Amino acid sequence: MDTTHLLVTDLEVDTALADQGVPPAIRAVWQLIWESEVGLDEVLAFDVPDAELDDRLVVIRHAKEGGVLEAGVTVSAANVLRELIGARTEGPLFTVDGRRLTKAAAAAAFRKASGGRTIHALRFTRQMKARRPARLSAGAGQPEEKSA
Repeated sequence: MDTTHLLVTDLEVDTALADQGVPPAIRAVWQLIWESEVGLDEVLAFDVPDAELDDRLVVIRHAKEGGVLEAGVTVSAANVLRELIGARTEGPLFTVDGRRLTKAAAAAAFRKASGGRTIHALRFTRQMKARRPARLSAGAGQPEEKSA
């Protein structure tokens, strides 16, 4: 099955993440989906205490697998979350106009910022990149990224 239509390019993601017309909370959600193992529903359920930024972790309290899980975040994502949280100690992590960000709002904003790509494509592309096996170079015996 051809899934290339579901792939988002790095340029499309970088352009969307840099779009200053999009509220920072929405861009932070996209960044977490792009850079971590966390899904959209899990990200949107985060409250401020779920971000353990000194350890670069987010706590997933209602994971699909059940129970409580932790997921690592990049330094960049941790810094964005730190700015987003500011002095807050409670409440929803991702808010726009004082309300918890919704899946529909995050998805619609990504579609607009990326020229029609879906937020599902963002997650799917990240998952595909994570699954891409490294090949051994015949000459040097060093891992080499497989080109798409």
